[in-house]
This record gives sequence, C-alpha cells and structure tokens, in this order.
Amino acid sequence: MLSINPSPLFDRYSDADVTRAAADGLVRDVVVAGTVAGEPRYFVGSHTHALHETFPIVTEHGLRLDIIDNVDLAPRVPLHAGDVITVAGQFIPDGKGSGIIHDTHHSPGPGWHRGGWIDWHGHRFETF
Repeated sequence: MLSINPSPLFDRYSDADVTRAAADGLVRDVVVAGTVAGEPRYFVGSHTHALHETFPIVTEHGLRLDIIDNVDLAPRVPLHAGDVITVAGQFIPDGKGSGIIHDTHHSPGPGWHRGGWIDWHGHRFETF
C-alpha cells in the first residue's frame, strides 16, 4: 500500500473540491495535490490520436484519481511513484466516487478548456 507522506502542498491544494465533485458526479476544473501511486504509462488517444501519459495519484484523504496528460501538447513529466505533485485540469467523475483529471496542459486554442498544468518538484509542465 502507498504511504501518503505529509506535504505542505496538501495544505495549499486541498482535495476538498475534487472530493465533492466526485461525490456529486460533477465535471469541474480543479487544482489538487496528490502522491503518485504508480509509474506513468503511455498510449495514443483514440479520439485525439495524440500521445498521452497516464498515472494514478492519491490525494491526502485517500481519493485515487487517474491523471491523463497529452504529451503532444506539453512535455512528459519525469515523475515516479511516491512523488508529491500538484495537478490542474478538468475532473471527470467515473460514477464510482472517483474519476480522471485531464486537460493538464495549456489551452491549444479558442473554444477549448481553460489551460491546466502539472507541478513536479517546483517545475511547472504546461507547454513546450
């Protein structure tokens, strides 16, 4: 089992909004800190045909979220299991009390989502 180590990021980026959105089944823009719970995997998106990385995080109160990052729009994040990161993006609930956070990169143009990012060890990944 993954050990969640205390981090000042948890105070600054609480999981309250994403936990509430998961419980209520709402899509919402969120910023949340979490501990990486597995190594990244890579895949080509079936809708965008772009290369993505995906990895799980666990928030300070134990909510497990899957992060999906389009690495054709932003650089790969060199993270590993146990790293504490902050993620900004769009939360989409899975109907089971959890969900995904995607759109963790800059907004590629008008009519798209608000831009997101991933912060790892003080380095923000959002655009090339």
